[in-house]
Amino acid sequence: MSAFRSTLQKVVFQPDEERLIDVVQILPQPGKKQKKELFMCVAMTMEQPFSVRLYVVKADRSEQLRKREKYALRDVRVVDGINPRKALPEFKMTVLEQVFTLATSTYDEKEKFIRQLYKFAHQYLPVHKPEFINIQLPVEVVPASQVSGPSEAVITENLPITTKEETDFRNLLKKSDLTVGDAKRFAGVLNDRLIELDGANIASIMGNEQAVTDLINLMDDAIGEVTRLEEQLNDLDNILLYVRDSVELIEEKDSLGQVERKNTERLRQELEEFIFHLDTISKEHIGVLRSARLSDPTSINQCCLAARAMNQFLRKKTSLNNMAAYQERVEELHRVRDEFVDKFFSHITALFDNMSSMMEEQEWDSLMLQIQTQRHRCFLPYCELIAWLKSTRLNAYNDVLRRYIKRAADLYGVEFKRFFAAINQRTRALGTRRDSTPGAISPTDQEYINLLETIMGETRNAVEAEQKFCVRFFQISGDLMNSVETRSNESGESGSITGGPKTIEKQFNDQVKMVIQPIFSSFLSHLCDFIESCGSQNISILIMLYVSLSKKMQSHQDTASYFSGIYGSSMILFKQRIDQLMQNVSQQYESYHPTKKVRIGILPTIGQFEALAKHSEMLFEQSGRRTDLEKWHEKLVDALFKGINSVAESPYSKSPPAVVRLENFHELHSTIAGLRIKCLDNKRKEAKKIYQNNVDAYVREYMGRPLERIHVFFEQIERAIEGGIRPEEIGFQQHFSRAELKKVVSAYPGKEVKKGLENLYKKVEKHLTPGSLLLQVVWRQMQDDFLKQLKVYQTVIGKCYPSSRIDLEVSITDVLQYFSEIAQQH
Repeated sequence: MSAFRSTLQKVVFQPDEERLIDVVQILPQPGKKQKKELFMCVAMTMEQPFSVRLYVVKADRSEQLRKREKYALRDVRVVDGINPRKALPEFKMTVLEQVFTLATSTYDEKEKFIRQLYKFAHQYLPVHKPEFINIQLPVEVVPASQVSGPSEAVITENLPITTKEETDFRNLLKKSDLTVGDAKRFAGVLNDRLIELDGANIASIMGNEQAVTDLINLMDDAIGEVTRLEEQLNDLDNILLYVRDSVELIEEKDSLGQVERKNTERLRQELEEFIFHLDTISKEHIGVLRSARLSDPTSINQCCLAARAMNQFLRKKTSLNNMAAYQERVEELHRVRDEFVDKFFSHITALFDNMSSMMEEQEWDSLMLQIQTQRHRCFLPYCELIAWLKSTRLNAYNDVLRRYIKRAADLYGVEFKRFFAAINQRTRALGTRRDSTPGAISPTDQEYINLLETIMGETRNAVEAEQKFCVRFFQISGDLMNSVETRSNESGESGSITGGPKTIEKQFNDQVKMVIQPIFSSFLSHLCDFIESCGSQNISILIMLYVSLSKKMQSHQDTASYFSGIYGSSMILFKQRIDQLMQNVSQQYESYHPTKKVRIGILPTIGQFEALAKHSEMLFEQSGRRTDLEKWHEKLVDALFKGINSVAESPYSKSPPAVVRLENFHELHSTIAGLRIKCLDNKRKEAKKIYQNNVDAYVREYMGRPLERIHVFFEQIERAIEGGIRPEEIGFQQHFSRAELKKVVSAYPGKEVKKGLENLYKKVEKHLTPGSLLLQVVWRQMQDDFLKQLKVYQTVIGKCYPSSRIDLEVSITDVLQYFSEIAQQH
């Protein structure tokens, strides 16, 4: 710490001709970070008049110590030792209005610092001494009149040697040929030198006795003159001491005078502003509010002005608000305000109850919603009073809002009931005259679309007009903008309008929805009835209307309008109803079964799906909702797959299961291929595979083995070969001799083979649908399988009976001719 004090003295205080008396560390304030250390230094000027000062010293960016703040000794208000019973190194000191928490290395250093400060305060401060609390330090106080300079102990303790003194000291060491470490030798050298000088001085004095005598006389005269001057200086110092005390008192009084003048000016301004504020609400204003005629436009405007003046008065907050006169005035205004609020609430709710009588009295088209403009105009004069009510009595404002929502909802409920009754009547009339235009929208379909456009158009006009009125009348947007300005002022940001996770636009839309949604809550239920009416006639109508809505969805993306939400909800209702109807259709496809035991043929559900798919594809052309259609297609095709399999296994079916599957899956494959719907490509391939598998299964089941004895004979030969007999040895076996082979082959002459094939053709023709092109496909498949069997038999004969010249009674050419003749005959 001593080295640090020396550094402070050299670097900070010596250039200003000040002496550092003591230094302590300043601790950081609770909750605040302190990047660099701060020090509180007590310093004194080197020349008279002596002045004690306090400095806050801190290192700058280049780590150079510099004075940051300067205080006079009289600025110290309180020195708090914190706890006199505990040896704590910390203590507090209040300088002006700032409280410093100080700390020393040890408790003794703390005592020394406080003792020195206490001594300086009693020596140099005649008035306004600091208050020392929680301190028990016996300090001998020296009266200010006896002080002629700073304490010698203070000066010598902290006064470092000068540069010149250090240079002379080192030159002396150099002459003695010694170093700093040779202290004892250096002391002896100095002693010897001193003795020599004393002897030389004595010899010189004895040799100049007369000169010495004259010098002594001169010195006595000088001493007398110096004594006289010292007495004069002491007298002047005493005079200056009293002058300094007087100047300090004058400075103190001047400072107090400035504070007094400033406070007086502030009080005058505050009183002027307060009196002006009291005058803002006059007796005329109170009279207007008490005798308000809320049916008179002029009286309404006067009430608005009076309410605005009252608000300004009640919102003004000053330090004079606790005055009894002000409190009496406020209580009176509160009574007036409550009376006016009750009167206004009764009047406005009565108007809400009679809203139906405010609309224009004229005949309206049954397919139009009645315009509410006249009713809205009747309420607009009360806008400012509603805004005042919202800022003054929020509960009353909410009651007014709820009453309006309820009455408006009832009004629109009646209007929508009348409107949709006419719409549904028109819908039922259209259902009795359905027409169709292949590949295009029919005139009747266009009328359905026109009805939907009428519904949405009329509803849009009503919703947007009502939303515009409610936003203006109930001050929705104004309230949000006020909250934005408040947050901007508090945060110091004026360019941003975002206030947290929710944007202002989102908050505005939420408030609009809270008001408008219950008013138009009956719309969706009436729209559901309209959707049900259209869906009960034909699902294609709903699909057409859904596509019509989706094409105009892009023009209803304005999030500020609540109608965008209604439009989206309408699309959801259409979509949900179509999903339900598609589910019903798929269940019909899946659960289809004949009512009695009949031959099945092609299921009618396939044709129904084809018609529905073609019409839907035409409607969804260039539509952005094609994904919905693809889901419906896939669901219906899955149902057709399940329905075909179910009918094939039905006990009411007279047709073989394989025939039902091959005919219907072939028809379904052709239908999907003709539709050219990309999402059904996998289903098309699956249908083709099932169809081909069932063709093979049917051929295997019903063609069987027309040459049964030959097939059994050759099957036994194959088993014998598998058992280890070589093919060339087969003819030498008793059961497989050439005679046995001739006997088996002669059992199937060409005439018998042809007769069997004719019976097989008639059976296939009976199983398949009359006129079906699949007959030739199945017949060709049977021909190929029969030829394969013949080739196998011929191969076995050539391998096991070589050179036997034995062959089947019918050749491949004969079989081809039989199949061809039978097909041509039928």
